[in-house]
Amino acid sequence: MKKHMITSILVIALCICMCQSANSKAAPIRLNQKNITLKKGCKCTLKIKGAKNGKSVKWTSSNKKIACVNKNGVVTAKKKGCVTVTARLKNKKLCCKITVNPNKTLHTDAPCATQCPASDVNPGCSSIPDVPKVTQPPKVTQAPAVQSPSDVLPNISDRFPSLNIPGLNLWIPNVTQRPSATQAPAASSKPSDNSSSSVTEERAYQILNSLRSTYPEGMYLTNSYYYYSPCFGNGYGCYGFAAKLSDTVFGVNTPCSTHTSFDKIKVGDNIRIGNSHSVIVLTKNDTAITVVEGNYNSSVHWDRTITKTSLAKDGFKVTTRY
Repeated sequence: MKKHMITSILVIALCICMCQSANSKAAPIRLNQKNITLKKGCKCTLKIKGAKNGKSVKWTSSNKKIACVNKNGVVTAKKKGCVTVTARLKNKKLCCKITVNPNKTLHTDAPCATQCPASDVNPGCSSIPDVPKVTQPPKVTQAPAVQSPSDVLPNISDRFPSLNIPGLNLWIPNVTQRPSATQAPAASSKPSDNSSSSVTEERAYQILNSLRSTYPEGMYLTNSYYYYSPCFGNGYGCYGFAAKLSDTVFGVNTPCSTHTSFDKIKVGDNIRIGNSHSVIVLTKNDTAITVVEGNYNSSVHWDRTITKTSLAKDGFKVTTRY
């Protein structure tokens, strides 16, 4: 009788072990998500199903500038684009496609995270500024070409033959490198109070060029930059920066008027392009202008050339103070 009972117990135990083995084979190791869409600044936590998330898991992103992932599988969206986040567990490699789309507030798959503010950033990822929904950054498709002094100075001398600025020939723009600035320039509450009657195009050009050291090429400036102008009102990013430069050149009390004629554009004019980006005119010829602008690839940029054809295609409005 005892032998039969022992035998029965062993048979039952063997059956339990076989069932557990079968169940483990039926649940393969996988990620809880394969395809996620996130808004810039939001986060999502990836988890491994069928295995414990531990120190043995190594998380990587194919492009940390678009979306980064920390050691706990928390993904943070940083800018528009697509990346692949990979989890390596022993000999197993699991992948999830992450799409960062500014127009989406939540990802499209099953629940993985909730909507979060842009300032809610995970450890292990660089900070993302809280961007006010006031203006939109320019739609840049190509990096600007580096101009040599010979490309820039002839336009200046043709435009202002009598203008002599000491040291100007020594300045060479460099758009391939960016200073390690971590804060946007502070907006001054008291810009120069120039009189509109005393400001000529030559004088406007001199004042703007004197600001190159205050707002150097590549200085970090995004939509978190704010400035109020009596002429332009409340402004963020490129709009606020252009308003600040206009007030600095012409004075806060100088009135504004608008037009849409390329032929009437003058140095120092504020141009709104496509109702999405603002620039200040540095030089002008019959076919193009050069400008200074903020929030161009998240920074200050000098001497970009914009053609008359491009302005006509995108649409523009000029605010002048002459």
